[in-house]
Amino acid sequence: MILIDALYINKGGGAVLLQYLIEKILAHPKRDQFFFLLDPRFEKPAALDKNFVVINNKMSERIRFYKANRKSYTKVFCFANTPPPVNLAAPCYTYFHNQKLLEAPKQKFNPKFAKLYLKYLVTKLYNKNSDYYIVQTPHMVAELVASGLKDKAHCLMIPFYDSSKYKVVHPPFSDRVKDEFVFISNPSPQKNYPTLLDAWEHLLAAGHRPLLHITIDDTAPELLQRVDALNTAGARIVNHVYLDPKDLYFNCPYLIFPSVMESFGLPLIEAVDSGMKVLASDLPYVYDVIKPSYTFKPHDKESIAGAVLNALTTELPFPQVVTKDHVDNLIALLLAP
Repeated sequence: MILIDALYINKGGGAVLLQYLIEKILAHPKRDQFFFLLDPRFEKPAALDKNFVVINNKMSERIRFYKANRKSYTKVFCFANTPPPVNLAAPCYTYFHNQKLLEAPKQKFNPKFAKLYLKYLVTKLYNKNSDYYIVQTPHMVAELVASGLKDKAHCLMIPFYDSSKYKVVHPPFSDRVKDEFVFISNPSPQKNYPTLLDAWEHLLAAGHRPLLHITIDDTAPELLQRVDALNTAGARIVNHVYLDPKDLYFNCPYLIFPSVMESFGLPLIEAVDSGMKVLASDLPYVYDVIKPSYTFKPHDKESIAGAVLNALTTELPFPQVVTKDHVDNLIALLLAP
């Protein structure tokens, strides 16, 4: 039996990828060889009706589970950055998808990074319990090697994502409202919302009022206040708080992506597949997954504003996806003797 340990995965890009992986495993002829350990907050697929257990997402519960099942599995795949808390005889692979976690040691004296640094220390403590880390992109291999957690030989690059999700019929680019931009993301610091809003303020001061669609929830009240102030001043910013991005991706012409740190950048791929043009940060994680329409300096409001104006006045090229879905390779690796 192969264990898929997905404890701590419950929302965001990790949950999207986990849903996809489960669906692919359930469609596999050897589906009964897999067993899933799930977080109680994760909305499991209805088709997963056996071979799973849901436990409390506490480290003590995870340790108890592994001690009780130390010899139950032939392979283990941990899906949430953290290797098993118990050393196992079975080969273990850990999917590492949080670059921010690797930045935590550089910020260990910053109170805002205290929780993240603690998570990093837990990962480091159990690092020897994972034979390999699996990542999505070349820059994540480089980041892991630089961190000292694993050498390059023990970092496997196996990107996977649902490559068919957005490859359906959608309105052509020429039919979309010309001045609408979309950034669907939570308000975590690395997403760089403050600079994006600075850019929209800069555009407004110059007499430009493009429409910006965003998703900021109540965990960032200072950003919500900023949005309200900009709209009062005449900007056009629509905060959807949360939504399935598909309608916006299909009906708006531009994705604007100012994030300064991503382990994969799944929205970039989704936007390309949706027929959008993509304005993105001039950073390695972008080029690992797509060839963008246009890039900007993510910490420079004038650079972001200039990219927006360039999109409105110039015929930008369509972006291209440069990565591929290798979920079948991942499943084959887990099934291999």
